[in-house]
Amino acid sequence: MAALDFGMALARGMLPKAEKAQKDLMNLAGGRNIFKSEDWWNQQVDKQISKGYRTVERQDKEFLMPSGEYQPGKRQVSTTYGRTIMGQFSPLTGIQAATYSPGPIGFGGGVTSRTTVSYKAPEGAVFTIDPRTREKQYTSRDFDVFGKRKDYTAAELKAIEKSAKAGAAKTKKELAASTASQKRLRRGTGGLVGKAVTPQDTGLSPLGVTGLGLETDTLGRKFQL
Repeated sequence: MAALDFGMALARGMLPKAEKAQKDLMNLAGGRNIFKSEDWWNQQVDKQISKGYRTVERQDKEFLMPSGEYQPGKRQVSTTYGRTIMGQFSPLTGIQAATYSPGPIGFGGGVTSRTTVSYKAPEGAVFTIDPRTREKQYTSRDFDVFGKRKDYTAAELKAIEKSAKAGAAKTKKELAASTASQKRLRRGTGGLVGKAVTPQDTGLSPLGVTGLGLETDTLGRKFQL
């Protein structure tokens, strides 16, 4: 059973064309260039069809470790509440400016809230020191966090079926071409071997057989040394 990465499986028509579904499969595989067996890809697509594909719920941050791998940081969410204080009307923009004032909720403006998300790097994560602020600057990247599953639409399921049939036909054609090529090679090789002339047919001794007390060949005649 051949091992395929995401691009190879997609080229063979084994994967759905829905971008969100492909993103789910790529995440399950562990990356675009990770090789999985044909059975693995088929099983994941079958699971998507029966249970739906996972959708991206949010993005979190992961940090570079000395080993070269990335580890997720600790997600911290904080919410602050305050009042929206209406400012003066601007004749230049025609917009009533508004400012946000953190603090106790009271009269004089609408109640608003602000949610801030931050991440705490794992212990030992790689960092540099900012020369201006003298603060740690960590090497990080975003990654998708998958949540609820979403069912395929009827059109998407029809596209999957069509793609699967086309992929199966393409694989069958490639296999037939490979088998025919091997047969031609075997026939050609067998013919060459069958037509090869042996020393017994020519009366000549094998190449490299010479020396004192042995027969040597000169212009097709045998002479005793």
